[in-house]
Amino acid sequence: MIILIFLVLFLTAAFLSARWTWWRRQMPGLAVLCYHKIGTPPSGSKLKELWVTPAKFRSQVKYLLDNGYKTLLFSELDAACKGTISLPEKAVVITFDDGYENNYTQAWPILRELGAKGNIFVVFNTIGKVNIWHDPSSEPWINMATAEMLLEIKKSGVMELGSHTMNHPRLETLEPENAAWEMRESKRQLEALFGGEICAFAYPYGNGASSPALRDQALAAGYSLDFSFTQGKTLWPWNRKHGPLDRLFIRGDENIFDLELHLSRGASRLF
Repeated sequence: MIILIFLVLFLTAAFLSARWTWWRRQMPGLAVLCYHKIGTPPSGSKLKELWVTPAKFRSQVKYLLDNGYKTLLFSELDAACKGTISLPEKAVVITFDDGYENNYTQAWPILRELGAKGNIFVVFNTIGKVNIWHDPSSEPWINMATAEMLLEIKKSGVMELGSHTMNHPRLETLEPENAAWEMRESKRQLEALFGGEICAFAYPYGNGASSPALRDQALAAGYSLDFSFTQGKTLWPWNRKHGPLDRLFIRGDENIFDLELHLSRGASRLF
């Protein structure tokens, strides 16, 4: 019986140590949170981890503010990288990939109400359309934000926009000139439509973030900030030569304990 109890305790401890990374050393560096959709997953969704409920998102943003974190816009992070302003001691960057309508209807009002800031990486050719890069048999198509919504968000000063290419491709599968066009043209079109500089770029699926050639193309396109989909934090001050800015993927099934582990350990789970 004692052996059985010991075995159960051992297996439980092993599971908890794999599911949560409380045992890791604290990780210094900049925390960049990566969200996608704020809302309830539709029927048939097989990518439920991409959905964070509004209530959970609100509690996460409130946790950040209650614990002294300062949320930054892309332009503020860019200024800190260039040394024109100092990075706050507890800085955090909230980002959303793709530009869904629910970023406007759900996330933006919560950020505005709580006094926090966020940023959206926009896929230009799907503005006002749907998320056509998803297979609808695994992730139903939903509405993307319209140009009017994104302009209202930008003018509010609560959220800024970045580029997520023209069409959301896996950049490494494209011919070099086509990949360069996806990055260059999206920046040009976003700046023409919304005004102001687009300084930030995120690689769709994280594909290309570890390619020196593609990163050089992103720099040549005029982006001073580029973001991966790699889980982790980025040592500060950021040295662009060492790689893009890493992010912390916030899943829909995570809680406040997970968020704290992301912020302190650079990940909340091993699987």
